[in-house]
Amino acid sequence: MNQILEDKFTKLIDIVVENTITDIHIGSGCYPYMRSSSREVKPIEEFGLVSYDDIISLVIFMNPLINQNKIETITTGISFVYAYKWTRFRANVSKNNDGIAIAMRTIKKITPTAQDVWLDKNILKLLNEDRGLILVTWWTGSGKTTTVIAMIDYLNKTQHKHIIMIEDPVEYIIKNNQSLIHQKQVGRDVSTFEQAIRDAMREDPDIIMVWEMRDQETIAAVLTLAETGHLVISTLHTNDVVQAFDRLIYAFPATMQSQIRIQLALVVRAIIGQIILPMKDESGNLVAREVFINNDSSRNLIMEWNLSHLYSVMETGKQDGQIMMQDALIDLHKQDFISWKTLMQHIKDPTRLKDYLIQMREKQAELEEQREK
Repeated sequence: MNQILEDKFTKLIDIVVENTITDIHIGSGCYPYMRSSSREVKPIEEFGLVSYDDIISLVIFMNPLINQNKIETITTGISFVYAYKWTRFRANVSKNNDGIAIAMRTIKKITPTAQDVWLDKNILKLLNEDRGLILVTWWTGSGKTTTVIAMIDYLNKTQHKHIIMIEDPVEYIIKNNQSLIHQKQVGRDVSTFEQAIRDAMREDPDIIMVWEMRDQETIAAVLTLAETGHLVISTLHTNDVVQAFDRLIYAFPATMQSQIRIQLALVVRAIIGQIILPMKDESGNLVAREVFINNDSSRNLIMEWNLSHLYSVMETGKQDGQIMMQDALIDLHKQDFISWKTLMQHIKDPTRLKDYLIQMREKQAELEEQREK
């Protein structure tokens, strides 16, 4: 990489570190973009336009083990960690219509704790399970990995377990506390997720964290692992927790789906969906969570593939810690943590929103009546 490009890039990274920027996007044919804590993405025009060759040079500069041919023949993306001074970034290289793009996310220096990511007592209680599958879901950028790391940190501090973490890439370096931690990076320590999971079964683990359930082979291996007396924590891309079952089932051919339904019904302990929201006072971000906890009623519905009724199970299971996203959002607004605008942007059920508006008007009327008295 030429010196001018290297100087511009390191200056850009310095700005990111100094201003607590969460994400950088560098794509060929356009300016770099940054995402701040307000969640807005803005161009950095002073950097100048980035060419296709610049992208190739930047990737190789950050990770010399990646060559130009590997970059130009990307099919599923390349992930790695880039370290600059005392800051680490998770980087992902991918192709798009405009050429090649790099997405970089700042990794916090301190391992996130349960308190940092707002894990409540009902979720922490789930981590006391000896076996089964706990999934953290939602779309990219919703903080799934951070939440999973916080779960591992909690387990590490409170339980005497052997925890194996299978990651791509390893983001946070976690030191042994009460537990024994072994972190394995796919592509460096093991060849594939599937191979790492098979190896883990012979390494006397209690808990296995699998970075992402991304394909049929990994999903099948995770389900087998959860069946054999281990607690497995993993992530999945979905838009709500019930859709996670669809995503998992339809990763398999029709001839296998009946068997997978039974496995899911028996091994899933909980599915947690989450989104990151700006706080009303603009002091930072918080997390809204949808929580599904599997019970006898929901197991039967999963086996019968009657998923639409799982929402009713969640509605009636609030005393057990289950909650739908729309109710989580409304609760945050009631507590004055998020603005009305944020609530409107994320709530999906217009009927539930209408009911909440009626409740707000009735409460306001009661307050006015009390003042008049």
